[in-house]
Amino acid sequence: MDYPIVLAVEDFVPVILGSTGFALLSRTAPTPRAQQAGLAGAILIGLGGVSKCIWKLAYSAEIGDWTLFEQALFPLMAAGATLLAWALAVTVRHGRRTHAWPFALAFALCVAGAIFGQSLNPLFVAATLGVTAVSVLGAIIAARYQQWWAVSLYVLGLVLVMGLVPLRGSDSHHTLAFQWLEQGINTSAQAALLAAAWLTLRATRRASLKQATVGASQ
Repeated sequence: MDYPIVLAVEDFVPVILGSTGFALLSRTAPTPRAQQAGLAGAILIGLGGVSKCIWKLAYSAEIGDWTLFEQALFPLMAAGATLLAWALAVTVRHGRRTHAWPFALAFALCVAGAIFGQSLNPLFVAATLGVTAVSVLGAIIAARYQQWWAVSLYVLGLVLVMGLVPLRGSDSHHTLAFQWLEQGINTSAQAALLAAAWLTLRATRRASLKQATVGASQ
């Protein structure tokens, strides 16, 4: 299939939407350390997506087949999702001590599996589970503040992403129409995540401001 440049350029859109959403979620963390880890995770996820987009753009423009850029997606996503998931776990636990080593160990095992198996599949699994965990944790935080629209958007985003799996297994997967359909679904999913993250962050900030106001008046 000829991969048109306009399709490659559009692929940057969901990356920008999703990365921004992840960055907003990182700011819900109650401690500076968790916020920094979450932001670093969001940046890594974004870099992974941009790397894949650069490969697509170079391929569609017939500049070259930069395989390394394509292969960087899952390692960067897995690392970023691990950091962000830990940061959100800290948020769920109200800032109480949350051990980072289980997250680091899970990531290290996936890296080891990828190295010894000479396959990116373990990191694909880590990236998929990590990003899913981020949405689930985000929904838990949103539910704490009764942000049901945000919870619904997290669920919608997950449903849309999961809906891509059977599409990619279709015999028509490599047709241009299916590529546009997949990217449209992915863009919608990341837009839902961004909206949910914004609602979640707004709720946490309002709660913090209210708590500070009550504390100052006592």
